[in-house]
Amino acid sequence: MSNDFPVVIDAGILYTPKEKLAPARVVIDGNRIVEVGPPARVALPTRMQRIDASAMVVMPGFIEPHIHGIAGVDVMDGTFIALNTVSRALARHGTTSFLPTTVSSPSEILSSAIARIGESLHQTFDGARPLGIHLEGPFINVVKRGTHKPTNVAPADPELLRQWIAASGNCIRLITIAPELPDSLSVAKLALSHDVRVAMGHSDATFEEATAAVGCSVNYAVHTFNAMRAFSHRDPGIVGAVLSDDRIFAEIIADGVHVSPSVVKFFARAKRADRILLVTDAISATDMPDGAHRLGPDTVTVTDGICRDESGRLAGSTLTQETALKNFIEWSGFPVEHAVQALTLNPANALGLRGKGMIEPGADADITVLDANFRVMKTFVAGKLVYER
Repeated sequence: MSNDFPVVIDAGILYTPKEKLAPARVVIDGNRIVEVGPPARVALPTRMQRIDASAMVVMPGFIEPHIHGIAGVDVMDGTFIALNTVSRALARHGTTSFLPTTVSSPSEILSSAIARIGESLHQTFDGARPLGIHLEGPFINVVKRGTHKPTNVAPADPELLRQWIAASGNCIRLITIAPELPDSLSVAKLALSHDVRVAMGHSDATFEEATAAVGCSVNYAVHTFNAMRAFSHRDPGIVGAVLSDDRIFAEIIADGVHVSPSVVKFFARAKRADRILLVTDAISATDMPDGAHRLGPDTVTVTDGICRDESGRLAGSTLTQETALKNFIEWSGFPVEHAVQALTLNPANALGLRGKGMIEPGADADITVLDANFRVMKTFVAGKLVYER
């Protein structure tokens, strides 16, 4: 499909996501949305490319802040070829923007990966667009390291982060830290000064420590419940802070493995609809057969789609975002318009992404078209059709 003429999408149902329109019409000119509304109020351009999605559901393209790989590729390869493979694969699942996510690794491996990824991000991608790097570690608590190797966990070091920001070409957008560690808030302060969002995760923080971090603008939580101090009615810990503090954007992995469906429902009721992020934490095994697959420098074994390291710990997932959406709606009881926010507007707000996560005039023309069963039928990135079933 050419971008020579405006693209018109006639939708059966459209979620902006703040508003549900049925039916609806979207007009795209170049890489931007120029008009949206009921068909009777949106005039057709004189010359156009028209798409009949009258039996489909249209919503903003999904934003993925937490992904390690897909289609046999680990993002720490860092090459354009590897990241473009991820880009194309994600488009098949309705994802239009993502943060390639690193894993705690030996310093020389991690530093090299950061530099390669940063350099690759300046290329033009075939599918979903990488918007920056998510550093998951190494400034995490070894007690809650999850699959991160203990030898790869490092003390919080602002100077090391400064070096990584420079090596990436200022392409780091999110960093996960354990806020209870010495100097972690110094790391957070430095990150924020470079427009890097800061998340709490892989943490044994108390309720008080987590709340203090939120007061320092650490208002994002990585894969809630997983690799976190357990919740207790007398010791709510970091989980209690995440669930009760409306300032915190909170990730959840809705695969039924990382978190029970009943706990997903509990989580949804505790958090505001505009603070939930549906992420995958997907690894290279996603869209691949069971067997041995990579996660950073390590090997993970996948059985029945469940990823575990050599110690039997969960090591990412094989979840995709359209499946996360379907699961979340079923388990939480949320209406679709609220659930859609968790893959679109919420991550855009959490990461400070302008023009993303909404279908409105002036927004980026990142759009996902699904059938009634949430199967992705078409994906548009910057107004370009990058996937069609």
